[in-house]
Amino acid sequence: MFQRIGFYRRCAQLLTLLAIFIIPLLNLYEITFVKGTFYSMDIGDVALADPLAVFQAMFTSRTISLIMLASMVVPVFLVVLFGRVWCSWFCPYYLFTEAVAWGRSRLSVFGIKPFTGRYREGSTSRQNIIRYLVLGVGLLLAGIAGIPLLNLVSAPGIISSQALILVKFRTVSFELVFILFILVLEFFFFKYWCRLFCPTGSFLSLFQGRRGLKVKKIELECRSCHTCIRSCPMQINPMTEGDNPMCHNCGICIDACPDNHKQPTLGFRFR
Repeated sequence: MFQRIGFYRRCAQLLTLLAIFIIPLLNLYEITFVKGTFYSMDIGDVALADPLAVFQAMFTSRTISLIMLASMVVPVFLVVLFGRVWCSWFCPYYLFTEAVAWGRSRLSVFGIKPFTGRYREGSTSRQNIIRYLVLGVGLLLAGIAGIPLLNLVSAPGIISSQALILVKFRTVSFELVFILFILVLEFFFFKYWCRLFCPTGSFLSLFQGRRGLKVKKIELECRSCHTCIRSCPMQINPMTEGDNPMCHNCGICIDACPDNHKQPTLGFRFR
């Protein structure tokens, strides 16, 4: 059965991927209403910027810019309202990881079973500690070096900038090797980059609160088949951890829940 949330999410991902090539192409023909990359983008007179890129720029320069802070308002507001939907609904790297996961699953036909990991009770707190530690160390090193080092490992930013370079100059830079490298790792492991190391996702999750769009168990009774847990790419329990900062509202658990075909058991709700 074709799952509804998965269909909408895939459309959003593909449209975003298409946009990062169309925008620089339009700019070549001097259509500049929208311009930039996922590091910083202008839509008309509205400036949008990656909150992590903005924070690094101010942190490394030891200055506070009201203009740069203003460029964070819309992205931060969206995180507060809808959670980390950027990561699962729009990030082009996440689309590639899901394609890699699909290819990995096909290997089972040949009797090859790459490591995929599994949910362990209480493991999410350790995972949150690891990813915030990685983010903190990265910011510390950026401050010491005086340059935004984390931009060098921002997968969506790199992909977006590489698309611009490809369209405008018919080439790519060495940064693309980094993306290919972590995708190879994704093939043998289980979204370790998105779960533990992605600085963009970790920084965005700092703006999540108890309010906003969350995955929530609607019906108190379910068959306890744990299908939603096994389907979760972030290895959390959607029935009890919908407000965990690791959740990026992909909706995979909702589509996977067999009880949802009879009555709403697990779903999105604003709290």
